[in-house]
Amino acid sequence: MIKILSTISIFSFLLLSINCVYGDDLRDFKVGTNIDLVPERGYVNLKCEDQTEISKWSSFKKCKKNSNNNYIIKFEYDERFAVTEEYEGTQVAGHPVLINVAIDERGILQEININTDPTAPFYFRKQSHLLWLRVKSRYGSQGWECVDRSPKKDHIKIGKKYINNTCVKLVENKLITIQSQFYFVGDKSSRDNLVSRSYLQIKLNNKV
Repeated sequence: MIKILSTISIFSFLLLSINCVYGDDLRDFKVGTNIDLVPERGYVNLKCEDQTEISKWSSFKKCKKNSNNNYIIKFEYDERFAVTEEYEGTQVAGHPVLINVAIDERGILQEININTDPTAPFYFRKQSHLLWLRVKSRYGSQGWECVDRSPKKDHIKIGKKYINNTCVKLVENKLITIQSQFYFVGDKSSRDNLVSRSYLQIKLNNKV
């Protein structure tokens, strides 16, 4: 059976935190502000949901609206501005991720959606469920409402650990949602059957 690393040393964790959610909500992004405030420098491969390429944030209306009446833009970090070779690529807290933002008709940033990258090297993928550590460090460990799901028939614990939950917290005018999963599906003899992933959403709470 493949040995799964489920902890990170404190030293490594602090190093990986450099690319995490900080300052605003994520780098230059802050829900509730206008997308025009986000600089072009540092970001590449701006695309709509249907893969239509756009050259700048202000061209978001070239995308089609989704079911929530928002425009979705996917993007990546520009590796030319990476701090070191260790931090190349699009990462949050050391986790390779896929990111998109939702923008309304006025250009206001409504959502930041972050999924750990399922195509990342296995070294990163097996630790993807740990993103919640940094999220709760950023937004506080108290006040979360969590739902823990029971294992399905084909879900196998990793040792004594099984993680399949969703936690939400209201922070000022934002609703923070973090989903974490960590288990095997079917057969734990193959690392391809490992489920280790996270989804983070930072959403403007328009009801406030």
